[in-house]
Amino acid sequence: MNNRIAADAAAWALSKVGCPYSQEKRNQDDVFDCSSLVARAYAAQGKRWRYGGSVPRSNQEVYDDDFELLWPEKYSEIGRKFGGADVLERANQPGDLQFLCTDFGTSRSNRITHVAMVADAKNIVHARGKAYGVCVNRISHYAGKVCAVARFNPAGTLRAGMKGWRTLALQQKLNALGASLEMDGEYGNETAGAVKAFQLARNLPATGEVDRATLEALGLTAADSGSGIENVVRITGDTVNVRRGPGTDYESIAIAHKGDTLPVVVADGWQPVLFGGEIRWVSMKYASLELAK
Repeated sequence: MNNRIAADAAAWALSKVGCPYSQEKRNQDDVFDCSSLVARAYAAQGKRWRYGGSVPRSNQEVYDDDFELLWPEKYSEIGRKFGGADVLERANQPGDLQFLCTDFGTSRSNRITHVAMVADAKNIVHARGKAYGVCVNRISHYAGKVCAVARFNPAGTLRAGMKGWRTLALQQKLNALGASLEMDGEYGNETAGAVKAFQLARNLPATGEVDRATLEALGLTAADSGSGIENVVRITGDTVNVRRGPGTDYESIAIAHKGDTLPVVVADGWQPVLFGGEIRWVSMKYASLELAK
């Protein structure tokens, strides 16, 4: 498949080689940290995501089903093992992403501390640090430190094993049509079965995968990154724990920052939100609900 968006994103990132590195100034013209380089490269092609804070959101983009996970096979394995040069060879197309652990002492649950973009079959481009700025290294530079590799999915196809905003929107749509799926954003066997049932009812090939024809029949689009999730929680506290469950007894798995917006699943008390493709919770003492207009 001709992945023009990914190739153009890689070309954009390469045009920034030599630019300085700074986390504090990463939103300024031609100043980057690792996550903002990748995010802004894709944003320049119309593929937008938010980033920043102690958990860079472009590192969480591996959970966005606009990207297809190439390795490991399961999202639950991210950060539990590290890939070598053989894994990096799987992500060899311009625009592919390497999610890396450059600090084995990190407390981040997914172990991701750095992200790099594949420039070509032999090289990566990344904002490496203050001493290097935006630079180019060999594609195998981080062998042994790979948490995950992913590829942009331009066709918008959804299939078993994917996980993210658009899968959750799909589950919401199928439930509205009579299915009884757990809305967890994971494209598992039950979601695939519901898709097959829908396809059979619409005289579409019953593959269990959501291709463009199935998207159109559902009233969704390839560009839809969770159109069914329009209400958001806006963080009002300076730093707010994102927890696994509704209460302070539950583990905090990330920090959200003032001004961040998190998509709503349902609303009541401790607010469930989507964070990195997972359903997590924030206290509404420090956040406000913004309803879609």
